[in-house]
Order: sequence, then structure tokens, then C-alpha cells
Amino acid sequence: MLRGRHLLAVICCALFLVNFSSVIGAQGDESAFVRAESLVVVVNENVSHDSQAYTQGLEFYEGRLFESTGVYGESSLREVNLSTGEVIRSVNLSEDEFGEGITFVDDQIFQLTWKQGIAYRYDVETFEVVQTYNYEGQGWGLAYDGNQLIMSDGSDVLQFRNATTFEVESTLDVTLNNESLGQLNELEMYDGLLLANVYQTEQIVGIDLSSGVVVWNINASGLKTEGGEVLNGIAHDPSTNSLWITGKYWSKMYNISFDEPERIPEPELVEQPEEAMVTEIDSVFSNVILASMMFLLIALWAMKLKDGGVHPPPEGGLP
Repeated sequence: MLRGRHLLAVICCALFLVNFSSVIGAQGDESAFVRAESLVVVVNENVSHDSQAYTQGLEFYEGRLFESTGVYGESSLREVNLSTGEVIRSVNLSEDEFGEGITFVDDQIFQLTWKQGIAYRYDVETFEVVQTYNYEGQGWGLAYDGNQLIMSDGSDVLQFRNATTFEVESTLDVTLNNESLGQLNELEMYDGLLLANVYQTEQIVGIDLSSGVVVWNINASGLKTEGGEVLNGIAHDPSTNSLWITGKYWSKMYNISFDEPERIPEPELVEQPEEAMVTEIDSVFSNVILASMMFLLIALWAMKLKDGGVHPPPEGGLP
């Protein structure tokens, strides 16, 4: 049987461990993920865009604009006049191919197809196919980080591919506020992050490629033009350090930047509700009790050491 002081010591230790564990757990939950910064799109200017173009990819090369379009029987790769939106030249894909994302590696363009599992590499000046590649699954967005091609397939996983062989070398799971984020579509490198538009939304995210964590959550609402469909198409022009976006069948393309959203003024401090005050008092009271019990435990332990331990008296009474 446990003696009174021993039982008290066990209770004190249990209470201390429960309280300590809850504090550590709360701290762990708070630091488990990085919350994305909320941003909004600011329009700097707009230019005309072909409203018949089902935009799938948008890319700049030496100040010149290139675009990939989709839809079976209408898919193409084209060079576009940025000022007027007019098509300068184009090459069509076959009737059974659905064009998807594009990106540049040096002076050559890579273009994906949706369900055909074929990627094309073109010469930028002639639009002649230099090489074709086969891959598994669907092709959505494509970007180049200077070392590897980065490809999306509509899931929450990015594929890093060799820029010469197109073989998958690694993958990366993407999360937003500690939850998986799928439907990643058009991709573009910008300011050290990978930008991706989330399909069927007016949302663009900025992804940290070292972790897969979304650090920018960007609201691009209110830009769709009459008759247009969803947002799709992000292009960074290094020659002017400008960023452009458009969408499927949009009649305009926008030069944009990002800013913090307008903040709602914080309300003035008001007197705490009685329930909140009671909760706070209860918390303080619990901590006082715990501290007192710990102090008592230490005192009992010190007494035991001073007495050389506590032993029952010998039979027959005290000597």
C-alpha cells in the first residue's frame, strides 16, 4: 500500500506531466506548418488577347510572347504580338492531341499534351519538332527552374524531370496551410517561387520548392472577361521583370503585381466577457495549485532525506 506522502507525490508528478505535455503539444501544433501569406492581384495595365484562344500555357522568351492552346482539333503553339494580341505564327497539333503547358529551356520550347502522354521540343525560330518524349499520366503545367523541368498533372504532386531525357528525377507534395493542394495547373517561376494557378478557381499560389509549402495565397478574382472561362496562363517577362496572366477565351491579358489585401480595422478593446474572465481565473488557479503541490512534493522529499528515510518501528514498540 502507498503511504499518504507517497500517494501525494505520485499525484503531483501525474498532474505535472499532464500539464507539461499539454503545453508542449500546443506549441508543437502551432509550429507544425507555415501559414500562407494572403495577397491580392493588382492590375498595372491590360492588353488585347485572342478571345478564341483556349489558353493552356503562356511564356516569354527574349521579350517575345508564346502561347499554347488546347481543345481537340484546335490545339496549337503560337507566337503572339503582346501589344495587339494578334498571332504572328503558329503550328497546329494533330486532331487527336490536346495542347497543354509550355516552357523554355535555352532556345527550345517544351510543350505537353493532356492525355496523349507526349511532350514536344521545338526550335523557337522554326517551330520544327526537335524531339518527342513519352510519359505516364496526364500533362497539365510546365516550368523550368534553370536545372530541371517541373511538371504538374492535376494532382497535389509536382514532378521534377530531366531537361534532356524528360525522365522523372524526383517529386514534391504541395500543401497549403498543412493540407494537400491539388488541381495545380499552369506553372511559372517568379521571384524564387513556383507560381501555379489552381484549376477551376481564381487562385494563384506561390510554392517554396524546397518544401512544397505554399507561402503565397493570391486572390486573382474579378479579372475574367465576358465570355471567358477559367484563369489559366501565367508568364514572367525577365526582360522587363513584368508578370502577365490571362485565361481561357479571355479577351484581355493583364500585367499584374501583388499586394496585401485591405485590412479590416481591429475593433477597440472592450471589457472581457464574464465567461472569458472565469476561464482565465480558472487557468491561473490551476497553475497555483500545481505549483503548490510541486513545492509540497519537494519539501516531503527533503524531509525524507533528512530523516534518513522513513521505516516502520520494530515489533514491541519503540526502543
